[in-house]
Amino acid sequence: MVKSTIIARVADGLPLAASMDDEQIESELAGYKSQAKAIFKKLNTQSEPRCSIESGPYYLHYLLDQGVCFLCICDKAFPRKAAFSYLDELVREFNMSYGEEAHKASLRPYAFMKFDTFIQKTKRIFEDSRTQQNLSKLNEDLRDVTQIMTKNMEDLLWRGDSLDRMNTLTDNLRHHSEKYRKDTWKLNLEFLYRKYGIPAAILLGTGYRLQSVDSPTSTLVLRFDGQVFTETGSKVEDQQIVVVHAVVGIFKLEQHSYVLAVTDSHLQGTICGKDIYEVSGVCALPLDYDSGKIVFQELLQEQTTTASGDKSTAVPRKSYSTGDVAGLAAAQLENSSRVDMNDDLTGEAGFRWLSPQISRMFRPSKDSLVSGTEDGATGSSTPQTEREGSAVVETSSGVRKTSTSLERMERRVVEEIARVFSTSGMFYAFDYDLTRSLQAKDRQVIDGVSEPLACIADRDYWFNWHIQQPLLTGGGLAWALPLVQGSVQIGRCQISKDDVVQISVVSRRNWRRIGMRYERRGADTNGNVANFVETEQILELESKQESGQHVDVGAHPTHIASFVQTRGSMPFLWTQTGAGLHPAAVVAGTDDSNAATCAQHLQHEISRVGRQVLVSLVEHGGREAAVGTAYAGVVGRCVASEMVDARMVRYVPWDFHHETRGMRYENVQQLVEQLRGEISGMGYYWHAGNAPLTTQHGIFRVNCMDCLDRTNVVQSAIARAVFNEQLVRLGVHAAPELGLAAHPGLEPTLNRLWANNGDYISRQYAGTSAMKGDFTRTGRRNFGGMVNDATYSLARLWINTFRDYFSQAVLDFLVGNHAAAAVFRTLIDLRSREPDQVRQMASARETAVRTSVAIVVRDGERVQLACVVQSPMALDSLKIAAAADSVLILTDAAVYVCSYCDRQQKVSEFLRIGLSVLARVQYGAYITDTRTPQCLDPSRNHGVVLSFALAPDHHSSSPGYEFESSLAATQPFVSSADGEKLHFIACKVATEAQVVMQHTPDDAESAAQPTLKDSEQPALVRLTRLENQAPDLLTECLCSAMLSLKLAHGDPSSQFITDAPIISVAAAKQSKTLVEKMTTRLHSALWI
Repeated sequence: MVKSTIIARVADGLPLAASMDDEQIESELAGYKSQAKAIFKKLNTQSEPRCSIESGPYYLHYLLDQGVCFLCICDKAFPRKAAFSYLDELVREFNMSYGEEAHKASLRPYAFMKFDTFIQKTKRIFEDSRTQQNLSKLNEDLRDVTQIMTKNMEDLLWRGDSLDRMNTLTDNLRHHSEKYRKDTWKLNLEFLYRKYGIPAAILLGTGYRLQSVDSPTSTLVLRFDGQVFTETGSKVEDQQIVVVHAVVGIFKLEQHSYVLAVTDSHLQGTICGKDIYEVSGVCALPLDYDSGKIVFQELLQEQTTTASGDKSTAVPRKSYSTGDVAGLAAAQLENSSRVDMNDDLTGEAGFRWLSPQISRMFRPSKDSLVSGTEDGATGSSTPQTEREGSAVVETSSGVRKTSTSLERMERRVVEEIARVFSTSGMFYAFDYDLTRSLQAKDRQVIDGVSEPLACIADRDYWFNWHIQQPLLTGGGLAWALPLVQGSVQIGRCQISKDDVVQISVVSRRNWRRIGMRYERRGADTNGNVANFVETEQILELESKQESGQHVDVGAHPTHIASFVQTRGSMPFLWTQTGAGLHPAAVVAGTDDSNAATCAQHLQHEISRVGRQVLVSLVEHGGREAAVGTAYAGVVGRCVASEMVDARMVRYVPWDFHHETRGMRYENVQQLVEQLRGEISGMGYYWHAGNAPLTTQHGIFRVNCMDCLDRTNVVQSAIARAVFNEQLVRLGVHAAPELGLAAHPGLEPTLNRLWANNGDYISRQYAGTSAMKGDFTRTGRRNFGGMVNDATYSLARLWINTFRDYFSQAVLDFLVGNHAAAAVFRTLIDLRSREPDQVRQMASARETAVRTSVAIVVRDGERVQLACVVQSPMALDSLKIAAAADSVLILTDAAVYVCSYCDRQQKVSEFLRIGLSVLARVQYGAYITDTRTPQCLDPSRNHGVVLSFALAPDHHSSSPGYEFESSLAATQPFVSSADGEKLHFIACKVATEAQVVMQHTPDDAESAAQPTLKDSEQPALVRLTRLENQAPDLLTECLCSAMLSLKLAHGDPSSQFITDAPIISVAAAKQSKTLVEKMTTRLHSALWI
């Protein structure tokens, strides 16, 4: 398909029009658009009129017509005939619409922006060549393009160079011919292997083939060029097919794209007869032949070894019959014991805050990541003694270990992604929707899913939804599988001779504001709250029929009942930094903004599950009082202002620590009794036979500060009361007055399930098991539990300080909140960012641009271009000490550089350079930081240097402060051609959240504001198309605009615009001091 389109003038390379691409395509094609720019500079009237240029996975097709170059970037699979037919359509329309206007000298860059409408329309026509309309168009209009010249990108860019390169080319051809001879021999050998059945493990040169153990007749084909499709038929007996359990998704980092596949999972149990699995091992397969070959071969070897019986890292996928209660209970107890025995500090995850190189020194075995055994954690040799220890994280060999920081960072990110999916409680089922409750599914739970899970799953709880988009939008829909982060705990108990009860506690974690403990608190502006978890307790009762046989729970269980609760951070804007054991919580928003956020959250939950009973367990005094009081006030404000229906909300404050002081945790029952009326009125979902008998009306929303320890205790107590009521209603309770104690083994089973549930959720949010677990597990609080809680507090402090920032960045990347570059930046800054930080930054910068224009631009001047930059705000200096924003404003009379104070929202000082004294403009790479590969990319780090001959106008907001008096020239002044000394000021274009604005053009102004007076300023508008461009393209637009304006003020010198690096990569590295180099190396050793 056509990815992007650019139209430029051949004479000077001036861009005339371009397609408006989304951010994803813009980031993918940034390098190829730079190549297109280089092509424009090389073209002349003697160039080939039609040419196809190969560059990586794309073809750059261009067509020259009447001095204008029409260029499109297409996938290699897109037909060349269709590409040139597409360009012909653009040529005809462009010439009809603009004609000779394209050759006017006064044109500014992208003068014909409106042509994008036709570009997008034409792209849609040519996107699908299978339609009858496109086929007829190709048959009628396409010309023979066999004579179109095809070039390689390097060949084109080398045109005009010395012929001395021919020797090098000859040597390269000789080397490649030898390589092709060896490859041909290998292909012939592989053909013999496949023809005569000789066993061999072969990786296809075009991609991967994945075969599922649960559907052996279906094969997923993932090509290196990004194509995804499935093959069905008989089972393929071929050792080149890697058998996997499921495909988690596909994600792209800086170097490679990866396929994340489940290589190990175990059966957690059954719900309504459907098998539920937990992920315990994943593998990241690079979508690149050289990098993926190592991982692929390791998987094939392990697959062969497992099949031969030498080792087994997965629990057998066995479905237990109704009569095999003992076998299923033993398996479920074995699964749950992993949680109980897991040590949060001694396992591999405990050292994840360090770099992989350092953390390996603390591991008991260097092969623990791939063997599935963490013997040193518990002293056991059984691979299933620990949940984290049993994880098979097979990604460390996926990227070759090199000395480059980019590969080290990418390897670190891949390992963290593998850790998230293999040790953070990820569950899935092939024929049961874990993302919704039984009441939400209703009939589907009994009759089975009638359509693919990908079509009916709730996206709010579909954790891997973002990275499964390539499967959903491509040809892999059959392989799309929702994963739920949370907990699934299943237990069975025989309460009488005739009755067997299965209890399931299913927690599903909402990913909209996913995150770690102190990294994500409160709500965002859309009403999504941190650590929001929906927990469902399911009861399945099996009774004997008249024949004396048990009814199979997988067919039609006699009775199914469920009760749903939610937990989540207090739904308004508040923060809590992770400094110390008990950091203070701070209310961030205003009363109005907090009320609006809370109302948005409550309205969504009311529409989803009904009436909300808000149970707040925070302290009424002490460090938690500020946010607790604010929560009560926000809810009251929502009700008083009728933002939320008062009948649909009840607020119940209960100071957990005060009420249970002195280890009197039995007082939790007092809260249950206080809520007894709500419990009875709310009811529960009950299904028997062919129709539901009752439904749940409303929900308990419980919270504390973390929504972990206290919340889990209270939710388990409420669930226990509901469970007792359900048994009474079903008529199987032996002694209702005794509660669950009337049935031996029932209460311990329920307590164990809820304790394990709390541990899972606590690890996902705080990094350790839940506190107060001894009370949840046994019903009693003891001194040993208090010691464990103190240990967990210290462990959480350690994890919050050294690991959570990076885990948060990876989670935001997985759910689509941040790009990969933001994750790499986190390894340098050692802090994460809010998902909407870029949007907030862009909003603040828009205010900065508008304020600067209003204050400094003189009356009568029209803003041609204004953007955000970083500047030293010192003459003749290139070093940017701080990353404070400045604003560069280009008008039709001068250039302004303004230092803007974001806190005070005013211009602190500014520099005005009249166009008449502007002598030279240099643009090029401006490298100011060398810590990350992104900081060393010239296309992302670009700037301009403005040189002028006369003293410019300068103003400061500080009385008596003179700009010139504080100057300390860091290097000699620039000399002009006639020997005159020039001052200069440097500006580096902002790399993200860029804001580009200009005054409304004359034609648009006359139409929009026909009554505009002479004393009024025209409106400022944002140029979103330029904002999405790479910094190097934006600096080119700035320079082109300056050149056009300089031509209007007089004939500039031939050296007015200079394309040369301001600070090159080599110069930036060389300028680092010894201390900076040592600091960078120490940081890299510890964190990267």
